[in-house]
Amino acid sequence: MSPSGNKPQRKITLALLLGVFLCTSLVAYLVIRDTVRETIENQAVAFAEIAAVQATTARSVYAREVAEKLRRDGYGPNVDYTHMPGYVPIPAQFLKMLGQASTANTSSLFQYKPVSKWNLESSQGLSDEFLRWAWPQIERQDSTAPSGPIAWKPVWRFEQQDGQRVLRYLSADAASQPSCVNCHNAYESSPEIISRRKTDHIQTGKQWQQHQLMGAISITIPLSKVEAMAAARVQKTSVLIFCILFASLVSAIWFSRRLIRQEINLNEVERELLRSEKETRDAKELLLAKQDVERAFNELSAYLQAIDQHAIVSVTTPDGRIIQVNRKFCEVSGYSEAELIGQSHSIVNSGIHPPEFFREMWECISRGDIWTGEVCNRTKSGELYWVDSSIVPLKDTDGRITRYISIRLDITARKHTEQRMTHLANHDALTGLPNRYLLQDRFHAVLARCTRHRAATAVMFIDLDEFKPINDTLGHKVGDLLLVEVAKRLRAGVREVDTVSRHGGDEFIILLAEISNTQDAQSLAEKLLDALNQPYPIMGQALHISASIGIATFPEDGDSMEALLKHSDLAMYYAKQSGGNSCQLYRADMHK
Repeated sequence: MSPSGNKPQRKITLALLLGVFLCTSLVAYLVIRDTVRETIENQAVAFAEIAAVQATTARSVYAREVAEKLRRDGYGPNVDYTHMPGYVPIPAQFLKMLGQASTANTSSLFQYKPVSKWNLESSQGLSDEFLRWAWPQIERQDSTAPSGPIAWKPVWRFEQQDGQRVLRYLSADAASQPSCVNCHNAYESSPEIISRRKTDHIQTGKQWQQHQLMGAISITIPLSKVEAMAAARVQKTSVLIFCILFASLVSAIWFSRRLIRQEINLNEVERELLRSEKETRDAKELLLAKQDVERAFNELSAYLQAIDQHAIVSVTTPDGRIIQVNRKFCEVSGYSEAELIGQSHSIVNSGIHPPEFFREMWECISRGDIWTGEVCNRTKSGELYWVDSSIVPLKDTDGRITRYISIRLDITARKHTEQRMTHLANHDALTGLPNRYLLQDRFHAVLARCTRHRAATAVMFIDLDEFKPINDTLGHKVGDLLLVEVAKRLRAGVREVDTVSRHGGDEFIILLAEISNTQDAQSLAEKLLDALNQPYPIMGQALHISASIGIATFPEDGDSMEALLKHSDLAMYYAKQSGGNSCQLYRADMHK
């Protein structure tokens, strides 16, 4: 065939190659772009779900541990807390403040706020088209008389906002605490709220039950940063594929020209071309697979980095093997990343929780449900620390669990504060002895045990003789030191199972856990009188003091705490009337 005869065939070949080149480049670009977009959307929804769980967990902890504690102390949450010393924001206001702080601390990586059709603040109402669209869908899931927590399904969609694409996500925030229900029901009965409801054409007198829909968490996640990074990667990938295809095109043209010039066998050229195209296709698929893996890892790392500053994060396989931890985990636990990877979380098990605790946790997450709870762990050095933990199962498109993400907040300081507050609430501030509240609890326990076993117990009512002159002449500081020493001698003179309590002033009460007979109590009282009579070296002086003791026994002298205290007090009065420094057993004729 002459060169002039090959020109039409060469043009057709070139046109076909050029068309294949352009179509392949366009299809590759669209596939990569759509895959990246779908991955971004899925990860954004998963992150929104985590953020919603953290928000509702924080609000629940605040309502249960902080607001409820203050309410019991006589203060509590109030809408106008800024003008009321001792009061704190209501949970919805706290959640709003937490959302604003999270937005600022994460450089607007995501935003959330509490919203409700029944808002108590105008900024938390259904203020835009998405909220007005999504709220009815959440509201239709509500129940008029729920018997337990409702399995809420969140509502979301992607939309344009201020020129950029965002994820709008709305998750139900039900009335989880009875205190929340009571508070909001009270607000709905106030004249101000009734007036506002009428102005907004909303039903007045709304009353909630526990677990009903009271509000929702609105989360907005801008996708511009991630999409910009993804666009750059798509562009780089497209350029690389373009270069590969262009090189293939040049190679094909070169082979075609060589065929014309050297009259190479047409079949051999076709085989070379097919082999070259196959190699190009294999290289493209390998490159895309590698980039998908890298992109997924980078996106997950970006999300984890957003909460890395204040949360302990780990990722495990379905069998509980740790495959990723953040820096906070290492800092709090004392283990390095290398020591944690490949282990299970039993490496930080404190041994405080029973096996049933972890069995219930695994049953929950194995069903695909999110588990939340407080866990006590142990550091590498042996110290205990507490975390408020949330474990989120991640599933593939077939519904199989592929990973567990654990997000924990260090609440050790709060736990220590609670322990100190519990001790202060149940012990005398001066002597450290149990106060009347703790004595009351132990009283009921001892009486119940003695009733079951038909055993006896006794109560001693102790009043110091002539304590007031010492306190008045030498000062309250000396008086306080004397009371501390008296408490030490009383505690040293009884058994470990007995309770020594300061009743107030210079009065003490001893609850004997169990005695054989009344003579045992009287013998112990005489030993205590002898111990209290010994000199007290205080601030360079040797002080002397005695005591009067009244004894009442169970069940002979009474079958209740009130009766035993009353009768032992009366017996003490007789001991003091007889000159003090003595003990008296209660007798029925003392009432005369």
